[in-house]
Amino acid sequence: MTTTPTLSSVTTPPTADPDAPGTDAGSPPRHAPHGNATGAGRSASRWADARARLAHPRARRWYWGSVWGIVYLGIPVGIVWTNRPDVPSATLLTVLIALVAVIYLVLPPLTWGRSWLVTAIGYLVFVAATCLTIPFIGVNTVWLWIYLPVMAAMSWHPLPFFASTICTVLLAQLIVIGVAGTFADDWYALALTASIGIMMFAFSKQIQAVQRLRDAQSEIARLAVVDERERFARDMHDVLGHSLTVVTVKSELARKLLRRDPDRAEHELADIERLTRSALADLRASVAGYRAMSLGTELSAAHAALVAADVTPHLPASPEVVAPELRETFAWVLRESVTNVVRHARARNCWVALERRAIIIGDDGRGMSEIATSGHGVAGIRERARRVGGAVSIEPGDGGGTIVAVRVPGRGASRPSGPWAGAGT
Repeated sequence: MTTTPTLSSVTTPPTADPDAPGTDAGSPPRHAPHGNATGAGRSASRWADARARLAHPRARRWYWGSVWGIVYLGIPVGIVWTNRPDVPSATLLTVLIALVAVIYLVLPPLTWGRSWLVTAIGYLVFVAATCLTIPFIGVNTVWLWIYLPVMAAMSWHPLPFFASTICTVLLAQLIVIGVAGTFADDWYALALTASIGIMMFAFSKQIQAVQRLRDAQSEIARLAVVDERERFARDMHDVLGHSLTVVTVKSELARKLLRRDPDRAEHELADIERLTRSALADLRASVAGYRAMSLGTELSAAHAALVAADVTPHLPASPEVVAPELRETFAWVLRESVTNVVRHARARNCWVALERRAIIIGDDGRGMSEIATSGHGVAGIRERARRVGGAVSIEPGDGGGTIVAVRVPGRGASRPSGPWAGAGT
């Protein structure tokens, strides 16, 4: 006489009111707090909580899983009615067995998420209902107590509560069949109670493990969305930050040249138009998710941006020295670093050195210590370096300014010295 709930019949106990905002609709209901309400208000709240628990989707799954245990309760009723019954007694026994079935059906949802004391009181009510059948079925009442370990296993209380429940039930069964002198006939009730209880407890642990796995999968999916948002924010910063900085610098230059050198101003305005179109194309490509950076292109763009900002560029002639698998990463690093030089450094010179597995960008400006500790740009450099297993260093230069270096393990690069004569022309 036991039940075999389906895998989805119950889950871990709830931690919030089912109607509260943000509560998972798949969690078993939890009693609502009553606060300082009046007696009538508390009573209405309790009834509303009970109805919500009994109508909860998890409770309905429990009903379907426990139906097989209820079917077994029909056995004593059938035996009584087939053996020339005393109709009033058989009718009363049927009513009592139905009462036991109803309590078994509704007790777990009503105790999910409550304290062990409340749950234990509910179990005592169940035992009291089963004891009412003693005048009709005698010592066979001990068979009804098999349902207690099943409910304890599905109560989601810790192992000590379950162990205490099953030990108490086994002791009570042993005492009853010992006093009745039917140990030889009913001893296996103890064995069946223990085996079914342990099996259901293991089953409940499996259900909880599945629920934790689902929760973990949901958390992984949420973190993946967060990570993708951060990646997209970095890409937008890198794509638009550089282009808009150059546009700003060229606009200022064009405004200054407008009267004294109209031809040069017109040339700068044409560059601004080209840059805005390029930025728009970059934005569309990034949104589409297929934009690839070219280190050669970024070297040309860096040269144009530095010249527009009145910074003398010292750049390598070719990116071919860099390992092919690192060129896109170094292109992003170059773009962001040059953007920071143009925006913040107030430098007169900017040097870029490329090695097979390293890129170093330096300037002779005022330094960028505040940029090294915050901002999307530097965070983007660190994240991109991390993806290829590289390390980022941001240090003050020997003669002032800042040196940004990204080195990837392998054939690395050492920090250049002097005036960066080896950085290129």
